[in-house]
Amino acid sequence: MSNVEETKLPEVEGKNDLKIDVTVRPITPRGNLLGFATVTINDSFAVENIRVCTGDKGLYVNMPSVQDSQGKWNDVFKPITADARNLIVSAVINGYKAAIDKMRETLDASRAAAEKPSLTDTLKDNAEKVKKQPKKTAGKSEQSL
Repeated sequence: MSNVEETKLPEVEGKNDLKIDVTVRPITPRGNLLGFATVTINDSFAVENIRVCTGDKGLYVNMPSVQDSQGKWNDVFKPITADARNLIVSAVINGYKAAIDKMRETLDASRAAAEKPSLTDTLKDNAEKVKKQPKKTAGKSEQSL
């Protein structure tokens, strides 16, 4: 007999209306690993170390897992229904794509800024031009002295 008592919670209307927030951290690819994600469900439950990977068929998601004594990997977070799994997987993949798009936009903006002359460089160039110009004196000639 077990000391643990299982309690069933009452069914909640709209149980499929999960609020999912995703934070994705793309990394420099290591093998097929492209990044990590954290999923927060209904502002109440966070799942970390979800892995975003790539394969022959495109992007896929691996849930966090631990290795047992026989070397087998077991997920520590398991969506029970296919709908819940699909919801989480699509949110993570969309989050990864959005993070990559944001990185590209930042890189493009950095490149564009690097191509424009900076104010400091423009001032330095102007100062050099002024130094190279012959000196003019107001109404006096150096030979008259």
